[in-house]
Amino acid sequence: MLSRCSVSITCHGIVARTPWAAGRVVLSRRRLSSASPLAEVVRGSEAGLLVQSTHQPGSGSGQDNLGAGSVVKHGGHPYVCVFRVDRYWFAAPLGTAAPAARWLGGPDREAPSGEVEVVSCLERPTPTQKQRVPLSEGITTGLISVDTLSPLGRGQSMLVCGPRGAGKSTLAREVLEQVLTTKLVDRALRFRMDPSAPLVSACLQSSGAFSELAATPEAAMQAPATLLASFFAAVGAAERVRDSGGHALLVLDSIAPLTGAWNLAHSWAEEALGRPIEPDVLGAQRRACFSALLERAACLKPTNEDKTRGGSLTMLVLAETEAMRAVSTVSASSGALGIKAAAGGKVFAYSLDDFKGRREKEISRLKHLVDRGIPLTDATLAAVGIAAPESQSQSSAAAAAPGQWNRAEEVAAMRELQSLSDGQVILDGAAAAAGDFPALVSGATFSRFGLGGSGKSDAQPEARQHRDVRAPALQAVAAHLRLQLALERDAGFRPGGQSAGQDADGVHSARMAAVRASLLQPPRTPMQTEEMAAVLLSACSGALDALPADEAARCLRGGSGGLLLQHLREAAPKVLQRIAEERELSVEAARELEVAVRLFVALRKAWAPAAAAAAGA
Repeated sequence: MLSRCSVSITCHGIVARTPWAAGRVVLSRRRLSSASPLAEVVRGSEAGLLVQSTHQPGSGSGQDNLGAGSVVKHGGHPYVCVFRVDRYWFAAPLGTAAPAARWLGGPDREAPSGEVEVVSCLERPTPTQKQRVPLSEGITTGLISVDTLSPLGRGQSMLVCGPRGAGKSTLAREVLEQVLTTKLVDRALRFRMDPSAPLVSACLQSSGAFSELAATPEAAMQAPATLLASFFAAVGAAERVRDSGGHALLVLDSIAPLTGAWNLAHSWAEEALGRPIEPDVLGAQRRACFSALLERAACLKPTNEDKTRGGSLTMLVLAETEAMRAVSTVSASSGALGIKAAAGGKVFAYSLDDFKGRREKEISRLKHLVDRGIPLTDATLAAVGIAAPESQSQSSAAAAAPGQWNRAEEVAAMRELQSLSDGQVILDGAAAAAGDFPALVSGATFSRFGLGGSGKSDAQPEARQHRDVRAPALQAVAAHLRLQLALERDAGFRPGGQSAGQDADGVHSARMAAVRASLLQPPRTPMQTEEMAAVLLSACSGALDALPADEAARCLRGGSGGLLLQHLREAAPKVLQRIAEERELSVEAARELEVAVRLFVALRKAWAPAAAAAAGA
């Protein structure tokens, strides 16, 4: 364990990194010039330092001389302060002789290792509300499920959550390729920690508009916290584009460097204090740590001389977590909740007796779940925000190693990130394993902004500026889609499986099954907004009811290569053009689409006997 050692202030430059060891520490910051010992190192490792200022606010000895962006030199190599935990600051390593990440392609490929970029990024405050403009413009991703259920607005932060293998990196790659192909942004950047993450196509990599900061294979095998400086180097590069008046899209392939560093600093701080940190203090500082990242996404007011355009930074943050596995779809075969066990595994359900000693409010909520026939599994408890009971073995496992989550902390951190982000996309690992892409959980996937009016309460309804960032063709189609999908999920909670409206429920469920099929598309099959609107209208209207359910689903899915969409392009191209051009979908356009779809259904039914005969032969 590292003993405490003094820190003094100097203006030395940043030097190359040498192996970490205990010793004298020097702090360098432009605003500081005193040479008195003002801080000390409390804990440290190759992943970073835990530094304490000897001038604590309110102590009467001066002000805290540490802050985000302060550069600490220890043992001959530099660290930069990133966030605060209790009275301490966590400092990430800088200036390695063998960089942990390198720029691949784009204008940043000749950039230095990024020490100045990181320090500038951390010292730069997040944009204030006065510097921002309301979200009013969307970024089309080409993914029908995302553009419909969780549209991405320019200047928005979007969180993508799911377990490993759920398709997070593939979804991010799809968004990157679409915005680069359609030139919706001036620069697209990605921080890639996983060497196996899907790569952007070679032609787009060489376009000059895409930059990627990729962790080296050696660094990817180390603790994620060691990549924290590289993580913020990518953020700083995207902010440079935003602040110069350009539009940037930043994809952070993993938030593990930040969460891993937080966990490490948290465990070090409690070791140094000899007691747990107060939950309220810890929660507030964790929220400040996460918000310092997510609030950098913004659409800024024009600052250039001609006042024609302000820059923007749109952020897509990927979080690998099991904490969201609770939100899976409802199916008749899985009872009230569609909880899917791992292959060959079983879902363990708790009883009310396992929750003895809990608060009365929690017990009441649990009883309500049991009364509705919902099993008290880990997934269910995570969905409603109740910690699972821990056995003796689980309690010992919950004392996670430094830099790792335990279950309760993971759920709390994910909920904190969700509350701070402008929207979220939740992916279901079980659906992804079954071959669905994108495996979105419709009930938990949403966008907070860009779906309503101007928000001016004093304005007349007809005078309000519409702020729906979705394309006009999608707005009317998607208006009630989430509600219809929610009604279908609620049908799974009806006791006995029989109801007076069983026939109506069957028709509704069949149409919603068609809608769910239309929301699936293979990778690299981006769709235009008018194509999305046409496919969703066809699925919701019942025009495909005459086809068997499996056949209807096969015709709707497929993205830009779907069978129905190919028919519309060939037999009714003017319908798609009219949908694209109309500000609001007209009755005439809907009728023309219905005629084209019914022709498609008639052709499929006529071909069915010949296809069956050919298959039998």
